[in-house]
Amino acid sequence: MTKIWIASFDIGHRNLCFSVEEIDVDSIKHIDKLPKNKQYHLDGTATKEQKQILQEIYNNSKTVFFKNKDITNKSIKVLDSEVFHLLTEHLDNYQEYWDKCSYFIIEKQMSFGKIINLKAIKLGQHCFSYFAFKYNRFKHIIEYPAYHKTQILGAPKIRKETKKGKVSYKAVDKPKRKKWAVEEAFNILADRTDFESLNLLESSSKKDDIADCILQSLSAIYLIYIEKNI
Repeated sequence: MTKIWIASFDIGHRNLCFSVEEIDVDSIKHIDKLPKNKQYHLDGTATKEQKQILQEIYNNSKTVFFKNKDITNKSIKVLDSEVFHLLTEHLDNYQEYWDKCSYFIIEKQMSFGKIINLKAIKLGQHCFSYFAFKYNRFKHIIEYPAYHKTQILGAPKIRKETKKGKVSYKAVDKPKRKKWAVEEAFNILADRTDFESLNLLESSSKKDDIADCILQSLSAIYLIYIEKNI
């Protein structure tokens, strides 16, 4: 039995959220990826066969722990050097977990378009560098596009139809995406009968960020061990 730990990070301009998932790699080695045309429906939801693959991943993994922290201490309004020191110190507190992790999945921040969160970009890069300096090439550190978790785990898209009857589908907006993530995380934890994590998630004021971290890990497990393309 080969168990791997994967740490997942969701970084905002104030809050750092992270989780650690454990996956029994041997239990999913038998799974072959489906052809692309048999994985998802046009509305983005997973086919029956793809759901079975995802469910095997969910069932053979478990949430080790998760944490959300305001790294600015609610007092620092600008991104000065103190924030980076606070981030480093906070990460240092969990080294016993990081030492056991094989992968660090850090959500990639948008760096183009109308919405650019420069603070989150800098903090994300600091987090990446922290693990790169600490573990060099001995662990996998991945900057991970946020869309992977919704696409891979089958978040439903919005159906649009033109006056001429042409149908297309587009991703839902951020509030609906966050709502989906929270519901999906609760369902996964409930299926595992992980009541401890369920209670902790229920009592959190940052359910959406924690849910994002958990789902990000699970989608990464799919890409690493089923698709084998990261």
